[in-house]
Amino acid sequence: MLRRVLLTLVLLGTAGSLQAQELEIALSDEMAEAILADRTSQGRNQSARYGGGVLYNEDKDLLGHLFLTVNNEVEGRWQPVTFGVGVKLYGADLDRSEETVAALAVGGNVGIGIPANIPLAVVLQGYISPNITTGGDADRVTEGHVRLEAEIVSGAHAFVGYRQIKFHMDTFRDERVDDGLHAGLRLQF
Repeated sequence: MLRRVLLTLVLLGTAGSLQAQELEIALSDEMAEAILADRTSQGRNQSARYGGGVLYNEDKDLLGHLFLTVNNEVEGRWQPVTFGVGVKLYGADLDRSEETVAALAVGGNVGIGIPANIPLAVVLQGYISPNITTGGDADRVTEGHVRLEAEIVSGAHAFVGYRQIKFHMDTFRDERVDDGLHAGLRLQF
């Protein structure tokens, strides 16, 4: 049942983004993730990025998410530092433990540009959902992410990073949906 709800949630969230501006694919030996996103400009120094994605791991866990982030990025221009804040809605079906999780998390990101011939940035990102906005079989969701990103050509970014997505379960144990290194591409069109 939750898988259908997750799939519907992701499809509805990204249906408005059929003209998505970004496709992001992240892969490791243990997981695969696809994200569709769009970006809107809200003035000279502010933009919003929204979309949804699906993560599947080797334990047959399925995680869907929708997100909205407002930041000070200016598209097409290198910046030394960017900041963003936003919300993320998670829905997960954990196959091995047969548990489900739904959560609304708040968080943000910081990007630190590195001047080079190929534009580089170190991006730090984190989200947390407190007990009051976490349902199902979990008490809390935490996500931490760091990546090194390079703009290979205009509109194509490659990245390597480390991410941990952890569900703090009702039974006083943790379920890690992702915990490791990954590599990927973000294509803008």
